[in-house]
Amino acid sequence: MQKNALGQGLGALISGASRRGAGALVLAPIAQTSPMPPPPAAEPVLPGTRVLRVPLDSIVASPMQPRRTFREEQLLELMDSIKEHGLIQPLIVRRVHGQLELIAGERRFRASKRLGLTDVPVIEREATDRDVLEMALIENLQREDLNPIEEAEAFWRLSKEFALRQEDIARRVGKNRATVANSMRLLDLPDDVKSLIGQSRLSSGHAKALLGLRDAALQSAVADQVVRQSMTVRQTERLVQQELAGKKEKPAASGKPAAPPARDLNATLHRIQSNLRHKLATNVTVHHGDKKGRIEIEYYGNDDLGRLLEVLGVDAE
Repeated sequence: MQKNALGQGLGALISGASRRGAGALVLAPIAQTSPMPPPPAAEPVLPGTRVLRVPLDSIVASPMQPRRTFREEQLLELMDSIKEHGLIQPLIVRRVHGQLELIAGERRFRASKRLGLTDVPVIEREATDRDVLEMALIENLQREDLNPIEEAEAFWRLSKEFALRQEDIARRVGKNRATVANSMRLLDLPDDVKSLIGQSRLSSGHAKALLGLRDAALQSAVADQVVRQSMTVRQTERLVQQELAGKKEKPAASGKPAAPPARDLNATLHRIQSNLRHKLATNVTVHHGDKKGRIEIEYYGNDDLGRLLEVLGVDAE
């Protein structure tokens, strides 16, 4: 794939002149079955590209798709649009071992499946695995569809699977090298912290502050405190600095021993919470206070509740 095409998003797959002189693709309403030539007035289709109409169930999702989460409200809005106007923008696919694999248009693909469409317009394009990952990443970045962890994972895949340097990745996606490097550092955080970032409960700014802590348990404990107290990025930075400075509470006037450092208590609570989650195989949240606290255990339906009671050794009768 040409370097000057990369960074242009979906347009680089379906339009724009190549060095061999190909013109832009012009789409007309699709009425007949595959393969369908472009309208007579259209310029030549980009080399390696075909316009088709295919059964929806003949398309499979791409393992190269960097996006993992899709907002339900956006899918519902897209479904309403497709019901009213039809699927105007074709899906972009490639053929792998005789199977059509999605390159771009994941939301349209999912919305079409939920609507029960039987066939859809597609543009078939020749593309390597690296082409697919790059174009999916660029398309999502342009639409700001990726959360920080999805973006970091996509950068990591370009780096590890295709041996690209950070400078190469930055040039291909239109970002500077420092941005790519800082993004990939997020993958060093514990899984529970990455989950909070992926759920938008922590921002990349919060994550950057947490990276200042070297201990994974402490990172998790501080992240939990940040979420519970709805702390800003600036407040998080101050908290991290306090933890790094190792500040301890002064002894009480009565001569009683000082309370354990906040970072030690938070780390201990996090380990307890993690052990409970592992033991019970479900989400467990420990809320600790000076005089009392509570433990929340989530379950999903009667069967799951029964499983938990059995694990805990509690008789439901």
